[in-house]
Amino acid sequence: MSPDTTHSPAQFTPQLRDTTLSPAFWLTLLAALIIACSVVNVGRLVAVAVLTAITLLALLLTRTPLSMLKRLLPLLSFVLFCFILLLIIPIEAGAETIQLPFSARRLPSDGAWFVLALTVKSTLIVLLATAFAQRLSQRDFLAGMTALHLPPKLVSLCYLMLRALESIAAELRRLIRARDARGGARGTRAVKVAAAMAQVLIIRLARRAETQAFALCARGYAGRIPLSHYRRITPFEGLALIMSLVALTWLLLL
Repeated sequence: MSPDTTHSPAQFTPQLRDTTLSPAFWLTLLAALIIACSVVNVGRLVAVAVLTAITLLALLLTRTPLSMLKRLLPLLSFVLFCFILLLIIPIEAGAETIQLPFSARRLPSDGAWFVLALTVKSTLIVLLATAFAQRLSQRDFLAGMTALHLPPKLVSLCYLMLRALESIAAELRRLIRARDARGGARGTRAVKVAAAMAQVLIIRLARRAETQAFALCARGYAGRIPLSHYRRITPFEGLALIMSLVALTWLLLL
């Protein structure tokens, strides 16, 4: 009987070269954009407009769901709290003030600019991180930091913190469901319940972190998380990053 010479079509499929950019490239670009958003002067409308356009483009290209924009809610709550503080704090004599539109109320100029800058910069940073998170998986995050030759302990800590975010969110959802199943709470009791939930959450996370540390040590963890078959930054990507850094620097100095 002659040997079987038939082959599956997959055996003849040519191996296409991976043309996607490396995780290290995306992490470096994200870090550069976050730094640019952090140091930009909100009074420079052109720079803010360009960074906003880049952020919106990143959201569109990564097809970020609109439901992910709920990550802005804690930031908006903090900004509202800061605005209320500006309304109630006394204004020193001789201090520069600005008048609110459609109101006779005046706010201290320095405080108002601080809250405005905080709102704009934080919003751009949160949206950029959300968009890039759609492009990078947890393994990509680890591979990118490893390819950038960051300190191994820093890489391990950041990676474990990223993995812990999912468990924190799941634990918080369980606590909220348990609270709602008991009828919830209102008024001062709601504050006490929130404090108790925070205490339970901290205790559970501490126990989970201890268990995770023991598991890592049992598997021979020695200060770094080993990873094989990860891509490094290519010369083309390095050139693209240099051009991006030059463009961002020129934009900030414009």
